Amino acid sequence: MDLLGKSRWLSLASMLALATVGAVGCAADADDNAVSGEDESSKDDITQVSHTKVKRQSIGNCWLYATASWLEAMHQAAGLPEQDTSESWHTYWHWFEQIANGGRGDEIATGGSYGTAADLIVRYGLMNEGDFIPSEADTEMSNRQKTALDTINASLKSGALKEPSARRDRQLVRQELDRAWRLDAEQIARIDAVFGERVERTLDRSGLANEVAADNKVIRPQDFEARLKDPETGAFVTGSLSEALGRGNGWWAPRQGKFAWNEVNYPSGASARRGFWKRVQKALHDGQPVITSWKVDFNALARDSRFSKSELDRRGPGSQGGHMTVMHDYQAEVPGVGLLKAGEQATEEEMEKALADGTKIEFVRVKNSWGGIRPDRWDDAVLPGYHDLEMAYLDGPIKECSEDASGNTDRNNCTREVTPLWDVVLPAGY
Repeated sequence: MDLLGKSRWLSLASMLALATVGAVGCAADADDNAVSGEDESSKDDITQVSHTKVKRQSIGNCWLYATASWLEAMHQAAGLPEQDTSESWHTYWHWFEQIANGGRGDEIATGGSYGTAADLIVRYGLMNEGDFIPSEADTEMSNRQKTALDTINASLKSGALKEPSARRDRQLVRQELDRAWRLDAEQIARIDAVFGERVERTLDRSGLANEVAADNKVIRPQDFEARLKDPETGAFVTGSLSEALGRGNGWWAPRQGKFAWNEVNYPSGASARRGFWKRVQKALHDGQPVITSWKVDFNALARDSRFSKSELDRRGPGSQGGHMTVMHDYQAEVPGVGLLKAGEQATEEEMEKALADGTKIEFVRVKNSWGGIRPDRWDDAVLPGYHDLEMAYLDGPIKECSEDASGNTDRNNCTREVTPLWDVVLPAGY
């Protein structure tokens, strides 16, 4: 996928906006009147990826939900209890860095990328949902994110952060963010204790921040256990999230470290694509939660939660935008085996044969961040909150449309065709 296409995201108001190179935006399919439900994901499938419960974004930060699903899955795969880490925590810090580093005008950019998420975790660690916003500990969707976004955008446009000089005042930025997120005095004191009122400390640069982190419910990535595969020996080990994140050297460079996960772009040729999918299959066979970035066209979404090229061809282009999810399973026609069905147990021999050149993957099943039961969008999902991305859709091409004056997809101005699948994030050694 070209960088121009890859850099598209959905803003909450217009559904689609152009971001900086390397950023992936999010198809924020928020509808406050829709019905939500609990995740009922099966563990009896080809790949045995261990996922935590489905959640639902209310703004365009799918990349943070996907990254949280990824790290929670690795933690759970290490035989540890399910964790519910806070996407709001990293959203807070993403906004802080945008404003205090001079990167914003009068509106927050909600889109981002895996690399941005990884760097935020390295600097600010994790926090469990119930520790950051206790009232949302057991909710599927965070309403606080949406109200905070509206409040901070108002501050940037006409309030305390209107002037560039105010945005350079890191203490004032913190105060405005604390107000937007409606943080109580106890939570503000925790952030102050670890990072300082002006955020003069971060976990990657301050011994004091590390020393007081646990006492203030900040989880350092080196303390968050994760199931990793040693790329040299092939053995599975219990390591840390810090090792999986590795070290960043800018968006253009691979992350460094023996266990570091990295983005792999989807190639254009048929042979190269089969090699790409073999790498993905191997990771899924090992229970690795593969992050996936792709382009959404909502007119491809069928009632059974599939993204279908034939459905899109029948309906024509709809609302579009970038999105990030995490793979769970796949279905494929395998030479000498037949159909390996998603949701059904496969043997070691069958999974080995599935790596043949002649294997035809029909779809990949992904854990999404649009909620569980959604009769406004689909009503017959195999697993609530999961979507099947058909290979015909991922390969495309599909029409990419411009925006009209209101920020909506202009179906009469679709000037080029693009490949919906952009990239995946794979562990070292695959």
